[in-house]
Amino acid sequence: MELKLIFIALNFLICALIVVTAFVLVIKYANLTIKYNKLYKYIQNYLNVIITARYGNLNNKCVDGVDALTLQLSKYTNALIESIKDRDTMINEYIEKEKESQSLKQDFISSLTHDLKVPIVAQDNTYDLFLGGSFGSLTSVQENAIKNLKISNNDLKNLIVNLLDAQKLDTKNLELNCEILNLNKLIEEIIEQNKSILLIQNKEIFFNSNCANILYNADKFLIKRALNNLISNAVFYGKNSKNIYISLNKKNNSIEIIVSDEGDGIKEDAINDIFKKYYTSAKKYSNIGIGLGLYIVNKIVNAHNGTIEAKNNKINKGASFIIDLPVK
Repeated sequence: MELKLIFIALNFLICALIVVTAFVLVIKYANLTIKYNKLYKYIQNYLNVIITARYGNLNNKCVDGVDALTLQLSKYTNALIESIKDRDTMINEYIEKEKESQSLKQDFISSLTHDLKVPIVAQDNTYDLFLGGSFGSLTSVQENAIKNLKISNNDLKNLIVNLLDAQKLDTKNLELNCEILNLNKLIEEIIEQNKSILLIQNKEIFFNSNCANILYNADKFLIKRALNNLISNAVFYGKNSKNIYISLNKKNNSIEIIVSDEGDGIKEDAINDIFKKYYTSAKKYSNIGIGLGLYIVNKIVNAHNGTIEAKNNKINKGASFIIDLPVK
């Protein structure tokens, strides 16, 4: 009987131990589950903060962590985001000040160049009157002096026009006023307009085309500006060259305009950079060497969805600028 009671007591103790152990395990599991859920939610929040910060949203903050390590992680992450936010504010303030400064500078350049253009044009017209005999006959020495003054004045006039054009290109999008142009007649008109200055510098332009009348929808003023810049570049660079060549060709899907000179050509390491604004190696191919002529040409051609490239001539000396305008 006593053995039976002992056996029953042992069984009871074992059952009680099992129940207590199970209860402890359930509590531990429940605590782990709660901690896991908190940690899972924390990680979700942390990832969301990091992802949104990556795409520029710096307003989200990490929630408090579930233990000492995650509390420290949240603290430092929030501090980092605040630091980025402060720097972002500083950068935006700097950009606004830079924009204001740039605007003032552009306004000054625009006003200055516009005011300079008027007397320069008047001076150029006066030189023409002198050379035309309006103020009496000139000696050969006087005539040569005025011709040289006209050449310098023409370079200065081109410089002012380029500064104005570059300022316009930098401050607003280039708007095209397109019309159907007869490119053959337009180029002949440009050559005629440059005739006096070319004659003074003892230079001549030769023009050829593979088609009598090539029509193209483009902005007349801008195309003339681009071609005038290329002619001016050829004149300025090819000082030892008397001839400039303009070729107009109608191709299957495009119109090609080539302006060539017989100067010294372009350095091979500069060919890919001469269309950049103020590029120093482009000085020889820009009016008075300020690096704006080819920059403006490139902008105008690109506005017409065309391309321009420069290359050295293989047979004759000098360089060629090839404009390719797509036919729609």
